[in-house]
Amino acid sequence: MINIKVAKSAKCNGEWSLFVTFPYSDKIVEVIRSYPSRFWNKDTKEWELPFKCFKSFIDALPDQNFDIHGDWRAFAPKKKVELPANFKFKTNPFQHQIEGFEYGLNNDRWLLGDEQGLGKTKQVIDIAVAKKLVKGYKHCLIVCGVNGLKWNWLNEIHTHSNEEGWILGQRWKAGKLTVGSIEDRLADLKTLHIQPNKIIGNDDGAPYFLITNVETLRSELIASEIQKLCKEGIIGIVAIDEIHKCKNPSSQQGKGILKIQPECRIAMTGTPLMNNPFDLYIILKWLGYEKHAFYAFKKHYGVFGGYGGYEVTGYRYLDELQAQLDEIMLRRLKADVLDLPEKTHITEYVEMTPKQKQIYDEVTADIKMNIDQIKMANNPLAELIRMRQATGYTGILSSTVKESAKLDRMEELVEEARENGKQVVIFSNWTQMTDAIYERLHKKYTLSVITGETKDELRQHNVKEFQEGRSKVIIGTIGAMGTGLTLTAGTVEIFMDEPWNRANKEQAEDRCHRVGTTENVTIYTLVCKDTIDEKINQLVEKKGAMADALVDGKIAIDKSNLLDFLIG
Repeated sequence: MINIKVAKSAKCNGEWSLFVTFPYSDKIVEVIRSYPSRFWNKDTKEWELPFKCFKSFIDALPDQNFDIHGDWRAFAPKKKVELPANFKFKTNPFQHQIEGFEYGLNNDRWLLGDEQGLGKTKQVIDIAVAKKLVKGYKHCLIVCGVNGLKWNWLNEIHTHSNEEGWILGQRWKAGKLTVGSIEDRLADLKTLHIQPNKIIGNDDGAPYFLITNVETLRSELIASEIQKLCKEGIIGIVAIDEIHKCKNPSSQQGKGILKIQPECRIAMTGTPLMNNPFDLYIILKWLGYEKHAFYAFKKHYGVFGGYGGYEVTGYRYLDELQAQLDEIMLRRLKADVLDLPEKTHITEYVEMTPKQKQIYDEVTADIKMNIDQIKMANNPLAELIRMRQATGYTGILSSTVKESAKLDRMEELVEEARENGKQVVIFSNWTQMTDAIYERLHKKYTLSVITGETKDELRQHNVKEFQEGRSKVIIGTIGAMGTGLTLTAGTVEIFMDEPWNRANKEQAEDRCHRVGTTENVTIYTLVCKDTIDEKINQLVEKKGAMADALVDGKIAIDKSNLLDFLIG
């Protein structure tokens, strides 16, 4: 006789579970072990299975008798969440985004694993707004696994919703929006308790969307405050973007993540998840689907050997782990989604390191001192190159300081693309920058390079190497690689900096997006926050008429006003 008690699980956030006991049988144990989400409770001497395993468990043991008792409400069909009548999409979704939205509306703890470029951010924003209307959530917290993504989220919230967004700790200083100290972020969280809810600097009430980077959770004070706000229902939903960056549950950052237990949790990543199964632990644990400690998780899925038996020599039960992941993950690939746009443009904001910012500020101050002379020059934009190079790589301008937030982010984007099996095209305006990119990547990947110094025969050879897949990343200047070449093997493009002219950028983009393209092309543009990069991005991407008036760096409009705009 197999005894099955149906009840809510204390270990799985109050969801329905099956608690199974029976006289020992190898056959029954084998069936139970086939479920990736099973749990053995050594204190009560019973197995726990998710309720959804009920039918398959009964069917797998047709020769057994069952005593089923407990709470029969678990067998009632789950009521589908109805979309509130007053909800409207601010921006039109694609079909796969509608499906993701509906999935998120009816599930409270899950992993959105869509491939890069499918609009995970928009889906989560729409879901969070709808859940506010359905469940009355007061706040949604967005935790960014990559620091610079805070600004991307702020922009996307304004684009895709009518809600306000607020980066924890944001303050206006000297006319610029910056992110303050840990104390500022903590102060913002503490004001959420005040009625009516007000955040420093906002007289209209606390914005619905709160944004921070995952490093903030290293502060025990902040993690504990967020934990408290979740328990009190003030923060009802938390989404962690690029959660695959948060790998170590024993770190302060990992402990901070696991403290946060709101009613609704969405983990987000576009990176394949089976390269290192240990990296999945914090995702499964935070979502509430992994009941074991990290040590037990590693012992189960890892094969250990070497000196003392502590070295990981391999992995096992990966099919079991993948099955568990599939139960809680929604993942779509670009190649499988038929309603994709032809190009996906993503502006990636990064924050300069303190030393990089110091060099940028020094260069900017020098240019401002000589602004009158610069305005009189035949090609004044050329005089601003040093500002642009400082945002790219300080080593171009300094022999002692060699830092770059853009190069750091570029390496991460290339790694993500290669893990997805994508080939990458990287553009810059300057050979000094392509040299720096090469130094960062050549030990990890097979590369091709095309600059103004590349001879014609080698140029075509490098194109062939890339098109036939023998090199996986190609690096080049916009002037040399941005026209006349076919690079359709590339499906990810990264612009380290932008040309002055919008048409020139579109030409470079179309090296990949042209006849022969078989996949969607994702185009990243790296922009340093609070620098000339932002102004150029506005010119190229948003102020089309002004950007079209810039040809080869020569200004065909009022150059004085434009220069004031660029360096102001």
